[in-house]
Amino acid sequence: PEHLRRLVERVRELAPVERDPRPEPGAASLYQSVPFRQDTSYLAIGERTNANGSKKFREAMLEGRWDDCVEMAREQIREGAHLLDLCVDYVGRDGVADMRELAGRFATASTLPIVLDSTEVDVIRAGLEKLGGRAVINSVNYEDGDGPESRFARVTELAREHGAALIALTIDEEGQARTAEKKVEIAERLIADLTGNWGIREEDILVDCLTFTICTGQEESRKDGLATIEGIRELKRRHPQVQTTLGLSNISFGLNPAARILLNSVFLDECVKAGLDSAIVHASKILPIARFSEEEVTTALDLIYDRRSEGYDPLQRLMQLFEGATAKSLKAGKAEELAALPLEERLKR
Repeated sequence: PEHLRRLVERVRELAPVERDPRPEPGAASLYQSVPFRQDTSYLAIGERTNANGSKKFREAMLEGRWDDCVEMAREQIREGAHLLDLCVDYVGRDGVADMRELAGRFATASTLPIVLDSTEVDVIRAGLEKLGGRAVINSVNYEDGDGPESRFARVTELAREHGAALIALTIDEEGQARTAEKKVEIAERLIADLTGNWGIREEDILVDCLTFTICTGQEESRKDGLATIEGIRELKRRHPQVQTTLGLSNISFGLNPAARILLNSVFLDECVKAGLDSAIVHASKILPIARFSEEEVTTALDLIYDRRSEGYDPLQRLMQLFEGATAKSLKAGKAEELAALPLEERLKR
């Protein structure tokens, strides 16, 4: 209508806007936009709404308790997550139907942007069609090559069609990269392919340099954490505009829950120092380094950097330090510590 056209013109005269042709890299829900680069923290991608990683979420999904699934999403918001990883993959289930159900609910019941995580292209498509804003797709890699019928090509086409960002894993036809050099080599191939052949912006690519557990005691896995840190550092040196992410909890498989909290927290801190931008984590189980004793932190660092000596194995020492400890005991200790403070100090905390 004419009166609205005149109003728009008047607003433009009063407040001319120069639009940035390259908007800030990030993801968005219907309610808010979240930048990939956080000023005071890493970008936390909540991992609990994942049928492969969370028994509680999986059981709620299998039983059709959709409200419980939504509540788990809301819990992660309260715990400090910036994005939510949604994965419905489960053998024998109709993944497309489950994704439509949950992505449709998350789109309006959660304020956070969604990371759609699936090995099935149709499941990812179902999620994209239900979400407003801008999603992230997890993930693409070269496990079955990069031909026109490869999963890489089909998922990347979806990302381009829907304007989604992409998590890219350092996996090629030979398998997952173990050394820093191989991680960077595959990352370079991914970045060149996605930008040159598909028109994806560098800043919309989140490269996962991957990590393996360093808690098996096997010689060949001792330096896997160090390789991940070095891979992230070199990748960020070469491509400062590219985002980096990491499935963090892999590093500590094999330890008890309390020891995992320590190792995950210390490893995340080291990765962030190397240039890590985001991590797929259970946000409430990442604690400030100051919460741990000096010996605990030193032992975790010795394990990550493989600093062994005669008569000293940091893996064995870490297990001794947390023998009998539980994850709840760490949280209970924090609550008791807070309760003992004067009221003004408690309010400040």
